[in-house]
Amino acid sequence: MSKKVALVTGSSRGIGRAIALELARHGSDLVINYRRNSSRALAEAVATEVRTLGNRALTVKADIADSEDIVSLFDQIQNEFSYLDILVNNAASAVFRPLLQLEEKHWEHVWDINLRALNECIRHAVPLMKGRKASIVNITSLGSIKYLPNYGALGAAKAAIESLTRSYAVELAPDINVNAVCGSLVDQTGVSEWIPDDEKEKWAQMAPAGRILRPEDMANVVAFLCSESAEMIRGQAIVVDGGLTLKI
Repeated sequence: MSKKVALVTGSSRGIGRAIALELARHGSDLVINYRRNSSRALAEAVATEVRTLGNRALTVKADIADSEDIVSLFDQIQNEFSYLDILVNNAASAVFRPLLQLEEKHWEHVWDINLRALNECIRHAVPLMKGRKASIVNITSLGSIKYLPNYGALGAAKAAIESLTRSYAVELAPDINVNAVCGSLVDQTGVSEWIPDDEKEKWAQMAPAGRILRPEDMANVVAFLCSESAEMIRGQAIVVDGGLTLKI
């Protein structure tokens, strides 16, 4: 992937950070996206690591739920690099409540960030990918295919993303390859908002791999899907779960 340009949304921490660094290890220049001013230092730290690996890095503050911010994000990519080879739609947000406790504003929030914004990013990325063998990878989760407590709204959005992935895989072929990576529980900051530590341990014991995912587990699969070796894998949602779904 020498000197490809990659955008990873929500890449100042967690899965997004791991993906950005793994792509950098494979030789890609990176666009590091963050949403809040409080995340700026984290984003700059990721950019420093990318540069240490011998690649260029651009940090961009953009709330992908804001259409104007999305336009600005891709304008900056155009100005800095003039093209884009890889888009990883990683940024996400959730409201963890039982379905009947979800209000209209909660549904709007979850669908706006997880689905509408993702689709907008793809629409703006495609012109920058013209004439290049490009890749788009959407990050989903087991909530798209399994029941998870208080996960109904996000699970529905993730399922919709996987459907969108299949449609884009056909409509953007052959030059742009589109896939999704469907991960189980990942050990990262913020996961305790959804699941307590004792439940995390139960998931680890249940998984044949003997542990829950690390961000790097997701990053490794994303990097492979963005390589030429994955050319014949299209429109798939690759499950990365340590074998957990074999037992639930």
